Amino acid sequence: MARRRPAARLSVHTSADGLRRTVHSGPLAPPVWFERNRPGPGLAAGPVAPDFALVALLPHAMKAGYDIEPDFAVDRTLLEGLAHYQEVWHRWRPDVFAEKIAIRAEPVERVTASPAERRRAVAAFSAGVDSSFTLLRHAGGTDWPGRRDLASAVMVHGFDMPLSAAEGFARLSRRGEAIAGELGVDFFTLRTNWRETAPNWQMSFGAGLAAVLQQFSAGHGTGLIATEEAYDNAFTIWGNSFWNDRFFSRGDFRIESDGGAYDRIDRISALASRPAILAQLSVCWAGPRSGDNCGTCAKCVLTKLNFTVAGVRDPWPFPEPLDAAQVAAMPIGTAWQARFLALIERRLAALPAPDPVLLEAIRARLARAARENGHGAAIDLPKIARPKPKWKRAGARAIDRLKRLRR
Repeated sequence: MARRRPAARLSVHTSADGLRRTVHSGPLAPPVWFERNRPGPGLAAGPVAPDFALVALLPHAMKAGYDIEPDFAVDRTLLEGLAHYQEVWHRWRPDVFAEKIAIRAEPVERVTASPAERRRAVAAFSAGVDSSFTLLRHAGGTDWPGRRDLASAVMVHGFDMPLSAAEGFARLSRRGEAIAGELGVDFFTLRTNWRETAPNWQMSFGAGLAAVLQQFSAGHGTGLIATEEAYDNAFTIWGNSFWNDRFFSRGDFRIESDGGAYDRIDRISALASRPAILAQLSVCWAGPRSGDNCGTCAKCVLTKLNFTVAGVRDPWPFPEPLDAAQVAAMPIGTAWQARFLALIERRLAALPAPDPVLLEAIRARLARAARENGHGAAIDLPKIARPKPKWKRAGARAIDRLKRLRR
């Protein structure tokens, strides 16, 4: 006989001004709250659906083995997506997502008011390379079929920047507001204790981002989450990715991954067309949480290298230039850091005149990472499929013609 799981009753309390929402789940988790800094576009158009609470607490429930009983109806598309989400993550990481739990909710059909509203988008925004590239390609470039009407960007206090770092977040948000202003995008901040309660940040933060974006569904029909790398370079099992972000979509609010056709070097090359954005980029999350780039952590050094390979020298959003000593001293604590450094090495080596000192420093650091930290497998990258030179293609066509003539 199957063990009957306990059930957590889910409810949402919204403050009188509509800016703070608190999710109560009984014994499952402490109250989880989300607080916007100010009203935004469409806020007066109607209340935000409470479905975001289910997205926010699902990782907690799968870890603890609690079924969920929301005291509100839930969008049918979201319920179907979360069933797929559970299948994927229970298979990938059963240590974190220990059980596939039941969601006992009344399904409803939520629909957008119009196709134009569905295309109106809000983006998760950190002022880093990836999310700034998403803002640029949807709000600052030419029209293209997949372009969304990007109206808003939301920066979260309590995710990469802890709630205790108030001054650091204030400085970071000023950077973010400058980038959004450069592109004509409305800028919002939101504070939350979600990360403090989540069972595993690296594996579940996609759910946290989706829960934040869903709170902007009044007036927006799409939420954009920037991919962390290009499709061919991405780690499959990671908290947010093009594999599973779509499972957080509702009938009236679609979640989309963005930018996977471009790696970080490509993205920096595109951002170079807007120097005002480059000057405000904030990539540092392992430094002193000051809101500035420390210039020495792994993320900062990797980004400096990306700038260098992209040929970007100015503006430089770091306190000092790059040198080989920084590469030699950079900490590598994860497989993805070793992999991204290996990707940079490959792109740098392919340049017409790569810096030999810098190239040797990267190769030496990769070798040390493989030797000391066991990250050797992370740097065994697939070969890049490149088109044949024109003369080879012409020769192949000539041989094919001769073969046909002889038949």
